[in-house]
Amino acid sequence: MEKVNLWTLYTSLQGRISKRTFLLWFVLPIAVTQILAGLIDTALYGPPNSLSELGSRPWEFSQRLLALWPGVAGTVKRLHDLEINAKHVGGMYGVWTLAITLFLFNRTGSDVVTPGLIAAMVAGILAIIYTLYLLIPCCFKSGIKGPNSYGSDPLEE
Repeated sequence: MEKVNLWTLYTSLQGRISKRTFLLWFVLPIAVTQILAGLIDTALYGPPNSLSELGSRPWEFSQRLLALWPGVAGTVKRLHDLEINAKHVGGMYGVWTLAITLFLFNRTGSDVVTPGLIAAMVAGILAIIYTLYLLIPCCFKSGIKGPNSYGSDPLEE
């Protein structure tokens, strides 16, 4: 029975974690710190003037930046527990990058809907669907019983 330290838990892409570990050590802390960062930004700078300000203010941006790699590591390990390849996480971030890039390069400042903006909206919708496709099983589906190609069962350790 091998104990994993917090540094390895939050930085390594190797191994598997249970649904409980994923929810209590990754989802909950990231959600709580995001809410706290939003409250701090609201207290310091007032409420956001538009949706485009969300996540771009200093505390929220810092929290997202600091939580990016632990979120990736936790999701990869949880997908390993479900016997799903971690390349899906790269695909998810790739679709998000495409959607955000299309939105940034197709903002016109007017109410005109351009083909580039439609492509950005389609990419955004696909990114949301793909994210839900990966995260719903991570949060609700039990892992593969016994060892799999990514390591031993975290519930047996």
